[in-house]
Amino acid sequence: MEFMDQPLDTRQLRAFISLARSGSFTQAGRELHLTQSAISHGIKALETDLGCQLFHRQGKSVHLSHHGRELLPHAETIMQAMGQARASLGALDKTPRGRLTIGCTPAASQFILPTVFREFKESFPQYEIRVLPGETPQTIERLLNNEVDLAVTLRPLDVTRLECHGIFEDELEFLVSPLHPWAVQAPKIKDATAETFIVSSRSSLNFTMIQEFFLKQGVRLNHFIELGSSEAIKELAKLGLGIAIAARWIARTEIEAGQLVPVPLPKAKLKRRWVTSSLRGRPLNLAERTFVGLCEEVGRRMH
Repeated sequence: MEFMDQPLDTRQLRAFISLARSGSFTQAGRELHLTQSAISHGIKALETDLGCQLFHRQGKSVHLSHHGRELLPHAETIMQAMGQARASLGALDKTPRGRLTIGCTPAASQFILPTVFREFKESFPQYEIRVLPGETPQTIERLLNNEVDLAVTLRPLDVTRLECHGIFEDELEFLVSPLHPWAVQAPKIKDATAETFIVSSRSSLNFTMIQEFFLKQGVRLNHFIELGSSEAIKELAKLGLGIAIAARWIARTEIEAGQLVPVPLPKAKLKRRWVTSSLRGRPLNLAERTFVGLCEEVGRRMH
């Protein structure tokens, strides 16, 4: 038998097996939901491809030739293997189930994770997701204590026990009401001492970075309103009750509507790095690797 190097057509093999078992073009067509003509064309194409006759035709019935009997077990093995491959892929798609516990900052839970979870659920519909919000120091402590599987936070100061994957970088700016003097004229660094600043939490890494930034410039910020919600921070800033220090992406809608005005920090830029973190040395499973990859993908869209 003269086999060619090119792969066999699985539709033709399926028709061959059905015809070999039934001995009838009519029965094979009924089984495969094809016309007798389609079955006949498929068999002829397979015989041409293999360069040999597979059936002896006697009236309406057909019988396997010597070459056909030789091919049949190979064809059945091929179709069985393909069926097993399809079943395995189907199992991979349907059965991954488990729990993923994510620790994250309030801003990440509001602005980053909804898109990540929506796309994650498409690949892992059986997974249960639990979210524990907290500021970066608290979230990293939970990660180190094995209370969460992954953390989505600002890059922590100490990463010796962590494996960090960068998501994106941003820059902190003042967000002020359009009626605030700073919306018209950029402030000098010393002007900050008399202002009230709206922050999410004094225990956040964000707050630590802001304090250190101004202390390096020789300025101590004196007045704060502490609010845990990004929405509340924006509302107070819009009303002129204080100045938010935040990244533009948390207030994109308000900035576009003219309700808040971004003002660069004086003298220097204050940039932050967002990361997903896991415990160093702990291999990530497929669901966790997918989650990390989706965070990176969403991060690319944040700018």
